Amino acid sequence: MDLFILYLKYYIIPLLLISTVLSTLVLLSKRIYYEYNKPYRQAVTNKAEIFLTEMILSKPNEETINKKLLQFKKEIPLHKSWCKELVINDMIRFKHSLKGKASEPILFFYQALNLNKYSARLIRDFRSYNKCEGFYHFQALDYKKGNSIIKPYLKHPNIVIRSNANMAFLSLSENYMESFKELPSTISHLYTIKIMDLLHEKKFPIPKNIDQWIETNNNSITKLGLKIMVFYNYRNKASEIIALIQNEDDSLKKEAIIAIRELFLTEAKEDLIVLFNKVSIEIQLEILDTLKVIGDDAVVSFLENEIQIQSDKDLKLKAVDCLNEINKTVLDTVAAKDYDTMKMTKHVREIYL
Repeated sequence: MDLFILYLKYYIIPLLLISTVLSTLVLLSKRIYYEYNKPYRQAVTNKAEIFLTEMILSKPNEETINKKLLQFKKEIPLHKSWCKELVINDMIRFKHSLKGKASEPILFFYQALNLNKYSARLIRDFRSYNKCEGFYHFQALDYKKGNSIIKPYLKHPNIVIRSNANMAFLSLSENYMESFKELPSTISHLYTIKIMDLLHEKKFPIPKNIDQWIETNNNSITKLGLKIMVFYNYRNKASEIIALIQNEDDSLKKEAIIAIRELFLTEAKEDLIVLFNKVSIEIQLEILDTLKVIGDDAVVSFLENEIQIQSDKDLKLKAVDCLNEINKTVLDTVAAKDYDTMKMTKHVREIYL
């Protein structure tokens, strides 16, 4: 014990103090250096913005462009990585602000300043953060030639690198989505969100093999296929979509029910009613939400019975809301017989009650 106290007093505590002091000094020096260089970095950013604005809006001839490029390279330290990052980020901001042909010159200057080579070096770097940064540069600036550099990383063992590489590759090649059906691995929820965001941004045509997406044994591909069908309002596989509500995977079952609702597949009413008592409360709530949209008088008796016998308050309230949407007269009759139902009826008709 005495030996431990001795080591603690003369070695461990002094070492911790020295480490803390050194860490503090390093952080302070970095902060001071950053603040010292901040005006210079801002000046470089301003020059980049002025250069890009002038080149894009004035549409100069080739001779003027070459002259301006040489002058711009002399004015900023483009040989330094932080400067390259600043210029690329400015280009990305311009790219997002401009639409159509107006943004095409940005890609030209990206290559003329050899910034595409810098992005390629980032991708080849061993650090995953740098790789993803390079993928983002190619994707944001629509640098389609970069696909050959991205392709080797599509099946990378690191899920972060693989996900970002696939998103960049997808963004730069419209037909790549058709190969998604063959992906062996599970697609994460975050990855699915990224793909749907990309569809909204890029307006890709629907994959030609989309019918096969909901026939695969990979449930994550099937769920993605359902989302894409909803996005494009694709109803050609209605019977196959409805059949998916019998799948053992609850997440896929839920996605199929949402697709039925969004695509307004009214022919699924009876299948949903038959399924209702065989599934979890979460799925039952989803079914009632869907019947509220696609239901008609054919489901009134089911809802009426469900309201009368249902003990779960959430399900009962959802059934009341559903029946209120389809047939208010029948709901009034049911509510007259039960005080709880009457309160729920008042609530769905006036949510602040």
